[in-house]
Amino acid sequence: MRLGLLGLALTVAACAPVPMTPERAERLCREDAGLADGVQGRVGVGIGTGGGRAKGSITVTDRVFNPQSEEDFLRDCIDRRLAGEPQPTTFGITVGAST
Repeated sequence: MRLGLLGLALTVAACAPVPMTPERAERLCREDAGLADGVQGRVGVGIGTGGGRAKGSITVTDRVFNPQSEEDFLRDCIDRRLAGEPQPTTFGITVGAST
């Protein structure tokens, strides 16, 4: 019985949320910082056995109407994550092509 309770306690502890630290918040926010001004693009080029390959995409979100510098975005994002507030809703579109 005690072993079962110990196993249950360990399982519940393993499912507990990871506490937000300033370092973790910064790492998570840096992933989104490319869209601070509302526009982000990617380009890729390569050569394989089938010949040349190229791909690209552009993402535009509603942040273009209220752009921020990357530093301001990171500061606001880190503060928001540390306070436990949800991420603001954004709307956007991604268009890409591959040849």
